[in-house]
Amino acid sequence: MSKGPKERIPRPWTLWILCAVLAAIALINAALALDHVTRADEYRALGVSYPPLLRAGLALIWAIALGALALGLARRRRWARRWILVVLSNYGAFGVLWLMIYARSDFDRGRIAFQAVLTALLVALVAWIMRWRRIRRAFEPGAAPKRPPGDPFQPNSGEMSA
Repeated sequence: MSKGPKERIPRPWTLWILCAVLAAIALINAALALDHVTRADEYRALGVSYPPLLRAGLALIWAIALGALALGLARRRRWARRWILVVLSNYGAFGVLWLMIYARSDFDRGRIAFQAVLTALLVALVAWIMRWRRIRRAFEPGAAPKRPPGDPFQPNSGEMSA
């Protein structure tokens, strides 16, 4: 008896939730970038402790990175599964370093340790979720839908894409 074509594995609900959370964080960063660009003069007049356009540029970079990661996870790309912990840990470390550099009030300084612990716990949670068998199976070859021939993120054969 011959085996039929490999059945596609449905996306686990936890993967959908993770994609939605990443997309929401990306949208928040995009809104933050837009806000800081449109109101840069107002922020300067208020005397904020950081350059508003620098904050806008960095928020835009994080929005693009997290949005691409959410899209890659939703499309079950292997690169997204490999890079999720790197991007999330760097995003959390960036937030902690930003507070350490630009915190002026005692309240902000008190948040540094809390944010560092929260970042570590969230990265550990995502690492644990990504190790679940149903999540790993969703990223196995043949489990994802067929990709378009010109997809730059996944080469069709073994060649490297530019």
